[in-house]
Amino acid sequence: MNDQNYRDIISHEWMEKGETAFTTAEVLFREKLLVGCVNRLYFAAFYAVSAALAKEGKEYGKHSAVRIALHRDYVKPGAITHDCGKTFDKLFEDRQEGDYTPRTSFQEEDVRKLLVETRAFLDCFKVIVG
Repeated sequence: MNDQNYRDIISHEWMEKGETAFTTAEVLFREKLLVGCVNRLYFAAFYAVSAALAKEGKEYGKHSAVRIALHRDYVKPGAITHDCGKTFDKLFEDRQEGDYTPRTSFQEEDVRKLLVETRAFLDCFKVIVG
């Protein structure tokens, strides 16, 4: 197996992990567990970006580094829309709040919108990953 084949396998595994996180988010949304839903939506997007980066042989140890790479490598050159970049930023910030701030809550309608936006984000990265 050559290096690119290995990167392709890892990339597709990250993408599958993202799809699983998204499915989990849908379940949590139906159960009105909105903080958990936002967490899983963030990780769905994070895994999708990780999939694209892995395909290029890149990996980062910090979430903030993945966020920077997303904007540098995909938003700025136009591979994905600015709206997709904003979706990731919103998920990044909301996940931080939900995970690290006691008594955090999200509005159902806001999370419903994030579900739709995250699905679109994943679909963009499915095209990039191939």
